[in-house]
Amino acid sequence: MPRAELAGQRVAIIGGTRGIGHATAALALEHGAEVLVASRDATRVAAAVAELGALGAVRGAVVDVTARAEVDRLLAEFSPIDHLCLPGSQAMPLPYEGLDESAARAFFDAKFWGPFWAVHGARDRLRPGGSVVLYSGAANRRPLTGYVVGAAIDGAIDALTRSLAATMAERRVRVNCISPGIVDTDVTRRGRTEGQYRAWVEHHASRLPVGRIGRPQECAAAALYLMTNGFVNGQVLAVDGGLESVP
Repeated sequence: MPRAELAGQRVAIIGGTRGIGHATAALALEHGAEVLVASRDATRVAAAVAELGALGAVRGAVVDVTARAEVDRLLAEFSPIDHLCLPGSQAMPLPYEGLDESAARAFFDAKFWGPFWAVHGARDRLRPGGSVVLYSGAANRRPLTGYVVGAAIDGAIDALTRSLAATMAERRVRVNCISPGIVDTDVTRRGRTEGQYRAWVEHHASRLPVGRIGRPQECAAAALYLMTNGFVNGQVLAVDGGLESVP
């Protein structure tokens, strides 16, 4: 039996129905938390709640992270909250030449402004001693061709983490960030055939010091660490298999 490190605590995960968010929800439940999983897709919410229900007390909600009023209403209903996790599910390679402004703004709205306002809305609903876990990405530190907007968003989230950590200190709420590398999720599989995906994985795995790409459960373990270690604040934790050390 795992230690119930989150027993009696409430964890809200907006983006908790798949990938890293889903794995984080499962781990939080295994460690005794009451968990809210939310996303904009009602079918995915229902499926996640059905699957996760065997692990503990879980509820689901349909919410669009870019709809500030919806998010505020949801957080009020689930209040009080001990930990707010905001896994980014967006990865939109947008060509810099001929960049579509509406697509770039939509990317920022989903991955930066949505979480930004969610934390703002949760500030009076987070219990002292609680935490926020944001998610950025490796593109901020290891720029990728064709991912200019994504790199800018990741950098903005990293900066937001450090600033919020100082700002929320008066409430005794810690703010940290996970910066995932290449992780096996439905987002990385999107738009690729099975053969294309295997080749893509082999290419990236061969370049990483650990010899493979990441698993959602490994990012979930990092989130659990950030939620439960009360002496970690204002940190951006790279969970990337050593990507930064690759020449």
